[in-house]
Amino acid sequence: MATPKYKDYYKILGIKKGADEKEIKSAYRRLARKFHPDVNPGDTSSEERFKEISEAYEVLSDPHKRAQYDSFGDQWRMFSQAGPGARGRTSPTGAPDIEFGFGGADLHDFFESIFGGRPGRSRRGPAVGEDVEFGIDVTLDEVMQGAVKEHTVNLEDVCRVCHGTGTTSQRRGAFDVGGPPCPACRGRGHTTRARRIKVKVPAGVEDGRRLCLRGQGGAGPDGAKGDLYLVVRVRQQTGFQLHDRDIHTDVDIPYTVAALGGEVHVKTPLGTRSLTVPPGVQSGQKIRVGGQGVPNPSGKPGDLYARVRVTVPRDTNPRERELLAELAKLRGDTVRT
Repeated sequence: MATPKYKDYYKILGIKKGADEKEIKSAYRRLARKFHPDVNPGDTSSEERFKEISEAYEVLSDPHKRAQYDSFGDQWRMFSQAGPGARGRTSPTGAPDIEFGFGGADLHDFFESIFGGRPGRSRRGPAVGEDVEFGIDVTLDEVMQGAVKEHTVNLEDVCRVCHGTGTTSQRRGAFDVGGPPCPACRGRGHTTRARRIKVKVPAGVEDGRRLCLRGQGGAGPDGAKGDLYLVVRVRQQTGFQLHDRDIHTDVDIPYTVAALGGEVHVKTPLGTRSLTVPPGVQSGQKIRVGGQGVPNPSGKPGDLYARVRVTVPRDTNPRERELLAELAKLRGDTVRT
């Protein structure tokens, strides 16, 4: 059997092994934006690249997983599940070798696997099903405050009719013998069923982040399930642009408030809020509201940036035009009266 190809997560993200948390996050964001499936619809190579980037970020952004990966390479998951009887040894190629010490239950499992052990089982239990991955859409307001979402996914599960045997059991004397293929699963032992799941989306979740639901993936031969990964896709919201954790929007300001300063209301993903306008603000200028961007569970939240659009009324009354003409005269402006 061919040895799985070693995945260099540092190389995948284009960073050095000693990169800090900020460098890892920056590299991930840059690559995720480039290879996201929504940006490259129908491009399977970009989709695979995006999955690889997400996998690398999931490991390297977690200090515990990163330490295991640095020690045991692409086999860190197997080593972490091997238990106290396992010892790791890194080969010259960088891929680790795993040595198992036998004793007690380990020795029993070892001999069982050779002499009559049931195929498809590991030393420690039933064969686990496949990990599966789906996309999940979240809105900007859900990113801001977190949410619990329901999502329907189609997953492999053990056939409820034949219980995974793939056959219709027949009894002969004291024994059950295999019969014709199960009509429900057509002999596969598994069927695909829609499953409604709930997932907690944490506040501040990033586009492309993978949310893991342990034990809710595809079912193995004995029913043991793999993991389910949901890849977050932050939907664009009309009127707002998201740059990292900063939110950008436009705000209309009357020319009188722009000239004299004052208060206006600006829309945010969570409603409207008051905005202080400094006197003399110009169209196109941005007013920053600190800490009102996307939350950051491990650091400083982003900011809200409101780009000014100075508005001029079209329906001035005679008194307003008289005052404006007087103002123009004071300022030396040439106007049509």
